[in-house]
Amino acid sequence: METLQFIERYNKNRRNSIWGLAILLIVEVILAIMCLISYDKSTNNPAIINDFEDFNKAIANNEYAHLEISDYIDLGSVQTKRKNVTFSETFYIGININDKILVVSIKNDDYYELAENTSPTYLLKGRFGKIGNELHGTLEELLKDIVTPEELNNMMYDKLLSCEIPTDTLTSKFIIMSFIFFIIIIRIYVIYKKSRNFQKLRKQHNTDFDMFLEKVDIEIKNKNILEKDPIIITENYIISNCSHEFFVYPKSDLMWVYKEVTRYNRVFKSSNITFVFADKSKYEFGTISDKDINEIIEYFSRYGSKCIVGYSNELNKMYKKHTNAFIQQWRNKYKDAQ
Repeated sequence: METLQFIERYNKNRRNSIWGLAILLIVEVILAIMCLISYDKSTNNPAIINDFEDFNKAIANNEYAHLEISDYIDLGSVQTKRKNVTFSETFYIGININDKILVVSIKNDDYYELAENTSPTYLLKGRFGKIGNELHGTLEELLKDIVTPEELNNMMYDKLLSCEIPTDTLTSKFIIMSFIFFIIIIRIYVIYKKSRNFQKLRKQHNTDFDMFLEKVDIEIKNKNILEKDPIIITENYIISNCSHEFFVYPKSDLMWVYKEVTRYNRVFKSSNITFVFADKSKYEFGTISDKDINEIIEYFSRYGSKCIVGYSNELNKMYKKHTNAFIQQWRNKYKDAQ
């Protein structure tokens, strides 16, 4: 038997979802391995800077470095404020390496630990980066009473040592991993939900499932359908068979359909359409254009004797707090009219 177009699309979407999930899992594992390797290297095998050659090598290889100092120059600090409250403060010190100044950024707590240090040396730990235009301007402002911008350029390296612990250097990767993990959870839920809905449909129609699918497939191929991706409305069914949703309901099971508009800053707005069915299933779509949503609402307005069309706070409140009463009211007023 030839595979139905309806099932082909479902299987294709399912395969794509699984492949996408597999790729995300692989990327997540690779990032986790990279983090572990980087952390292990930073913790157990940092670049030890004892001389100018070590310094250049650590910069060239972008290595996490340990630099032991016995003296430094205080270059000042920069405060970050929110609503006139100091949110954070970064201190800058200068280290003499081969007759030029290496600028080091150091956090508040570490700076005071350095200032109160009584031992002859202090160990700085961190990673090198380039001094950008913004930081360069900050340093010029901090040292304007001591040196000119030209003198500052000649006396300091264009690299910066940012003092941080090994886990600080992995912050960006942790953020990416958290985002990917969130997407993975969503994808797993979507795959599970679509599979559950498909099996639910199979169970409903039992031995007549293949015949039911053929009927749906024939209706989808009919020219007299309303198709507003990802919604397809045929003569007898409301269907969604896309990458993120799957359901097939008889039109007679649609209790309520409505459009909602959300405004942002009185300028931007977004529209979504919600379908509520007799089995208490609720599906919301926010990827459909406003024009297509209006066409769907208009379509069901003509079908209005059999379902509730349009949103109201009273209806929403009743559905949330008294769902069974809502369903019974719909059955009494609309279902019996079909």
